[in-house]
Amino acid sequence: MSNQTTEHRDHSIALAREVKELTTEISRLKKMDFMQVFNHPIKFLFYSFLKGLMIGFGSVLGASVLVGIFIYVLAQIRLVPILGDFVQEVINQIQTEQSFKSPSTTTQQNITK
Repeated sequence: MSNQTTEHRDHSIALAREVKELTTEISRLKKMDFMQVFNHPIKFLFYSFLKGLMIGFGSVLGASVLVGIFIYVLAQIRLVPILGDFVQEVINQIQTEQSFKSPSTTTQQNITK
């Protein structure tokens, strides 16, 4: 019985040591700057706003890159009969849009001169 009592006491001491270390770590985390943000609503709102801006910017940038890659891949498969016609139509539409924009900018440049 004394062997079980000794093991039980050793486990209790180890558990108490772990609880003390955990308490120390939690106290240290509470003192850190990033945890202090949650205590101040204005700072929290500001950081949440910045986070939202970064997520939005990243989403737009990522979508732009993916659409660019998708259009590039579609331009490369112009030779495929079924998709080729669709891709050619998209390319023609883009070129038409660019040609409409081009003269208006040169006209505006001539007017300003």
